[in-house]
Amino acid sequence: MTVTLLSYISPVLTSSAHAAGSSDAIAMMEKQIHAMQAQLDVMKKKQAAENRRVRAELARQRELIEADPYASRARLLGQPATGPYGTVPQARNSHDDVFGLGDNAILSPSRTASTPYGELTAIPPAHPDLYSPMRRGQLQIGGVRLTLGGYLEAAGVWRSRNSAADIASAYNGIPWHNQPASHMSEFHQTERQSRLALLAEGMLTRKLEADAYVETDFQGSGSSSNSRQSNSYVPRARVVYGELKDRDDGWYLLGGQSWSLITLFNKGMLARDEQTPMVIEAQYVPGFNWTRNAQFRAVKTFGREERYATGLSIENPSAVPAGVSPCSSTSNHCITTDRLTGTNVNNPSTYYTTDPAPDLVAKIAADPGWGHYEVTGVMRFFRDRTSTPGEGTNHTRIAGGGGGGMVLPLIDRKLYFQASGLVGTGLGRYGTTNMPDYTYGRNNAVTPLPEANLLIGLYGNPLKNLKLYSYAGAETVLSRRAFDEGSGHYGYGNRNFDMRGCSTELATNCAASGNIRTVAQATGGFWYTAAKGDYGTLLVGGQYSHTHVQAFSGIGGKPKSDADMVLMSFRYQPFN
Repeated sequence: MTVTLLSYISPVLTSSAHAAGSSDAIAMMEKQIHAMQAQLDVMKKKQAAENRRVRAELARQRELIEADPYASRARLLGQPATGPYGTVPQARNSHDDVFGLGDNAILSPSRTASTPYGELTAIPPAHPDLYSPMRRGQLQIGGVRLTLGGYLEAAGVWRSRNSAADIASAYNGIPWHNQPASHMSEFHQTERQSRLALLAEGMLTRKLEADAYVETDFQGSGSSSNSRQSNSYVPRARVVYGELKDRDDGWYLLGGQSWSLITLFNKGMLARDEQTPMVIEAQYVPGFNWTRNAQFRAVKTFGREERYATGLSIENPSAVPAGVSPCSSTSNHCITTDRLTGTNVNNPSTYYTTDPAPDLVAKIAADPGWGHYEVTGVMRFFRDRTSTPGEGTNHTRIAGGGGGGMVLPLIDRKLYFQASGLVGTGLGRYGTTNMPDYTYGRNNAVTPLPEANLLIGLYGNPLKNLKLYSYAGAETVLSRRAFDEGSGHYGYGNRNFDMRGCSTELATNCAASGNIRTVAQATGGFWYTAAKGDYGTLLVGGQYSHTHVQAFSGIGGKPKSDADMVLMSFRYQPFN
């Protein structure tokens, strides 16, 4: 307005300069200035009134949004809500707007990790944008942005052989035929895989970003937990970690409990981008390499699109010993110490092995443009002590191995293939079956077992609302580590272990459970998006699997067992 006024006055001042001393010209100019000032006052009043109206409207809309943040924008503004098929009644039949709230939402749609597993479990994304508009399921507290995730699940599981397991199967606990449970099926309904997730993130400096992530479910079991009346199962620390991110330089540092770096990723190497199988089964699939444990991880990415990455993780150790040691014979007058019962805040109902150092996991990942590829290596350290009266000897062994994996888009956005594997010694812990890591040699020395794991899978989206998947995997101990001494038979997979009673109910001469050689499984299933709208997503899933378990041969043959399993799931994701 000031510029307009000056441009208007300028010609008048110029003519006045030529008619200096002319009182008529000055009077005319004053009259024009007064008229313009009057007009300016009127405009200011109108603008002030308009500002008050706009503020009042914004305040009204804000109150409506705070009262119902998931309502459609059209409804809040008093307009007819429309969807892909027109007005609200027609939109109710739409998959995208099944709740009939229209597609003009106040909040942006929610996001999950860009992995199949992330979409099924509402895991917050690995690459969030702190400066993007607020999304459903997000809160802003000062400079900290909170993202809610997780789901509520009602599931059912039927198994052809009774292993007394919940939603997580005990693959190496499938009963042998000498056990009565092998001849009975089991059925359970469970809510225990329901999961709560929270991501908190913010900027420490203009360059350094920090986040904290927590996942918990109800698969913990307290001393009073049971399924008879109150079903008082307890929450557990599933994933709990903090992370520092320097995206400009490509450095990511993580500390806390997360998926092991050995786990296959869908892309890159960042937390929450793990390529976990899409199954309902909480113990996943044999051949899938993973743990969730305490660790300190450093990852370095390269290139603007972070197509290449390398990482090193220092992870909490916990070996799985098995087999028969010479000290198990009373005639040898010795004691083996390779595990201790939990004390203080550790679980007194289980053991903790005497590992002398952390597990070391290194990985290189590449996303060159088509597919994702990985190469992985792991190093482990085992120790036990043989004690005799007055003295003892420690035995320490180094084990480990390597492997890799890939995820290939065979038909973009429609069909994907994945494969991963691991081979080496002392790797049982990193398979989902929890095969043993080591046994005992002469003088009771720790002897790592040679092992291999393999998983392949196909999955895709033949329809917008439907996901299909199939996996086949196996974990195996490649060869025996056993010896005889006098009349004693020791180690793992000894040919003289008695297997004659493994097919006779109530027979006691069956050493199969402590000498498993291979666990293999084929499984397939589906996830159907039954409803999706501003108030969340409802998923329906089904899965069938067949599992084969075989022990090393011994006296009486080569025992084997199997189990068929059927699982159903109804999941509600309130924030997705």
